[in-house]
Amino acid sequence: MKTILTAGLTPSWQHVLEFDSLRIDAVNRAVDSLWFSAGKSVNAALAIHTLGGKVRALFPGGGENARKMREELTQMGLETRILPTDAELRICTTLVDRCAQTITELVENGEPLTETELEAWRRLFTQEVQNADLVVISGSLPQKTPAGLYEEMVSQIPAGVPSILDFRGEGLLACLKYRPLAVKPNREELEQTVGRPLSDEHELLDACRMLNAAGAQWVVVSDGPKALWAVSAEESIRLEPPKVTPTPEHPVLCPIGCGDALTGALALAISRGETMRSALSFAMDAAAQNLLQLTSCRFG
Repeated sequence: MKTILTAGLTPSWQHVLEFDSLRIDAVNRAVDSLWFSAGKSVNAALAIHTLGGKVRALFPGGGENARKMREELTQMGLETRILPTDAELRICTTLVDRCAQTITELVENGEPLTETELEAWRRLFTQEVQNADLVVISGSLPQKTPAGLYEEMVSQIPAGVPSILDFRGEGLLACLKYRPLAVKPNREELEQTVGRPLSDEHELLDACRMLNAAGAQWVVVSDGPKALWAVSAEESIRLEPPKVTPTPEHPVLCPIGCGDALTGALALAISRGETMRSALSFAMDAAAQNLLQLTSCRFG
């Protein structure tokens, strides 16, 4: 079985609070509370692991929150390499309103890494990537992190090892010359990356082909419940996501982590040798299943 490495610098210790009804500017009493490991790269690793793949998750974190994450992920059997940091690992909070069927996400920015920690991260990634058969790098960078850090990391991926990149903007554009197998922005992130609105599918395809021309072998663009596009220099694939409706057991659909589920499942299917169309279909099914759970990317 091939080993997938997921790497990202902004994990989170996630807190989900459920309310019968949520009111702004009022006292709200939660009817349920959940804590669990999250963040884009951790979510992708969880998707791969719980869908039956072999994965190692690499991320930084410090304090009690990182200890709790390590404990939970170890209990789940997920292999991790956690770089200790002085700063406490961030907490992100999800507010669920059962009556209105809405999800509100409160995101805490990741704390900066010290220069010593950044150097340690570079060494750790360079070491870990040598043993990977496929690499997934995802998520935003912490505050005050050098903008070129992801490019440094991508440049260390050995020749012949495919990569999937799930971040946006100038950082993504700088990595395209290394010919990643796939980049996976959602539509809004693609707009931010190319610096213009994409009002229709023609403009979206033009933006994808711009990234193809710069080096991306595939550009995979998700758009929530709308069609997903995957574009290479030779082929364009358009797929409609599966329809998902609330149930009595899952009265609120939770989109948080769906993009990460798609990334992780896509990486797993590709590592198993599936075609891009087949891998995308598998990944979209995982993303749809993720809508029915509050704890992101835990399958099986």
